[in-house]
Amino acid sequence: MSIFDRMLRELPFSASELKYLIATAQYRYKVYKIPKRQSNQFRTIAQPSPEIKLLQRWLMSDILSTFPINKAATAYREGRSIADHASLHAKKKFLLKMDFKNFFPSISAEDVHRYLIEYRKVSPEDTRLIGLLVCWRNKTDGKLCLSIGAPSSPLLSNAMLYTFDKVVTKLCRDQKVTYSRYADDLAFSTNKKEVLSVITTNIYDICNNLVYPRLVINEQKTVSISRSYRRVLVGLVLTPTGKVSLGREKKRRLRSELYRFSQGRLNLADVPKLRGELAFAWSVESDFIFTLLRQFSEGVFRQLDLPFSLPNEIN
Repeated sequence: MSIFDRMLRELPFSASELKYLIATAQYRYKVYKIPKRQSNQFRTIAQPSPEIKLLQRWLMSDILSTFPINKAATAYREGRSIADHASLHAKKKFLLKMDFKNFFPSISAEDVHRYLIEYRKVSPEDTRLIGLLVCWRNKTDGKLCLSIGAPSSPLLSNAMLYTFDKVVTKLCRDQKVTYSRYADDLAFSTNKKEVLSVITTNIYDICNNLVYPRLVINEQKTVSISRSYRRVLVGLVLTPTGKVSLGREKKRRLRSELYRFSQGRLNLADVPKLRGELAFAWSVESDFIFTLLRQFSEGVFRQLDLPFSLPNEIN
């Protein structure tokens, strides 16, 4: 049974409605820009309409989730977190960070088609349908590609980089280097400093030899650093003792905002953000949350709808 027929059977659309949505999906995006850390630089977000998002989530659940993903890929995977990515490298002496330039937009509809046909043996009809549903038309350059903002982009990109991750993992294993990738962030760690320069050259060579997708390393973000200096990976601090931390500045800010909330002085518009950041902090550094629980009580967290509590042995 074709993907179209399966969607027609399982989703609340008539055949004509579904055909129209698929045909126009590439244009049904809300596009806006958010500032990057660098001044005067922006990231383009293209978020699909609710109807297209529904179709993408169906594809993720019924089709894309069956595609293999290499263990080195740590982003957007059930049971894995950004802290898992960082913790793999926390105990090593030397860290190399690399970054893909324009990661999602660099994966074109043609790349998606080739991957589906060559690796997943998807029929041409189903391949065309998937391509139309997961890619958006960039009006600036007319390119049909994955977007930052579509729920399907992370899962599909992870699957499409299976071979890349496999090749890099083998290379690093031979050099006794730990490798993991969190979306467009590549991390390598080792206890032998001289190895990382070799790895850097090899990664450039691997990217240059890729037939598709055409991935480019952002040279400005390539950083090699030792434990002697402050190491930050995907926004988390790798401590000299080999642990993963939120970092002093973030902890200080969260404590201050939680205090203002407990006093009824935090802007209501900022409450959801505080809730989300505390939930993230729990997944990264639960000991810090325990400290806050002792300071502010469990009642304050219940007001935020966060069911955190101190272990029985601490109470």
